[in-house]
Amino acid sequence: MAEVVSIHRVAVKNGPAEQLSEARIRAQHGIEGDWRSRAGNNRQLTLIEEEALHAAGGALGITIPPGASRRQVIVRGLPLNPTVGTTLHMGELVLEITGLCDPCDNMERTIAPGGRAALGQHGGVCARVLRGGVLRVGAAVSVAETAGIR
Repeated sequence: MAEVVSIHRVAVKNGPAEQLSEARIRAQHGIEGDWRSRAGNNRQLTLIEEEALHAAGGALGITIPPGASRRQVIVRGLPLNPTVGTTLHMGELVLEITGLCDPCDNMERTIAPGGRAALGQHGGVCARVLRGGVLRVGAAVSVAETAGIR
């Protein structure tokens, strides 16, 4: 079963990522208190696979610290790239996966030199929050299969 293994909030642009055990996620907005969260944005929440971080760390010969990817939610057990265009259930939340979240030059600073290339095509995904709530570490993650919700 796929699950949330880590949640991170960044209060100010280029500030440190704060690891949380739970976070309030607002519909059509994102994580309360995160500078990147706002209405009308297709990147209200960003997710990355724990497996991708382990692989990138292995390629670099390091352990990538939690939050270094700058993605807000780290999940285990679900390949994220194929979820683009689908709807995910994540605990109480319902998310529309809007696109890939390609690694950027910041990965060179926040992970290590070579971090962007090490992540390659596995930089995570972006989502719009359709239904908010409290997200907790350990929450189950699944692709929606209910009628009317893909």
